Amino acid sequence: MLIRRAFFYWQFPAAVILPAWILVGWGVFAATGWQILGLIVGVMMLTVGMLATAGLIFARKDVRADKCVSWLDVALLTVLHGLVISVGFFTPATAVLGSLSVVALIALFWSGIVQLVVETRKRVRSALAGFEEQASRLQAPPRTSRIDGEYIVIETSADGRTPPRI
Repeated sequence: MLIRRAFFYWQFPAAVILPAWILVGWGVFAATGWQILGLIVGVMMLTVGMLATAGLIFARKDVRADKCVSWLDVALLTVLHGLVISVGFFTPATAVLGSLSVVALIALFWSGIVQLVVETRKRVRSALAGFEEQASRLQAPPRTSRIDGEYIVIETSADGRTPPRI
């Protein structure tokens, strides 16, 4: 629970801190000015993508209520964050690691959508079951005819008044 809760609180700051690390890392590990200039666009898209996935994860009611992400989210976020950190070191494998980061981000995005749909479907079904249960309890009991003797029937008009007798 502690790890899942840590990822819950870390996902929004990570969307800003990790792309900033890529810029700093590339500057420290001797990337050229043109490479860093081109990297700025990629870093902005990475930030938007990470914020979108964090928003999808946060949109689930169970996540907000428990203040912790699912284990699948933890696994995918760990892979994504590890890849983003490794891209910041500007090694010869940076292009492959960057491509894998995009794949991990897409996987996290679709995982968030699927989990959101499944959880929403479960909540809607339970709400509908509750409505059906209430409707079944509110149905009037079947009428039975009474047999206790004679009745006096008073006919009334449509407006509820008794019609005059002639």
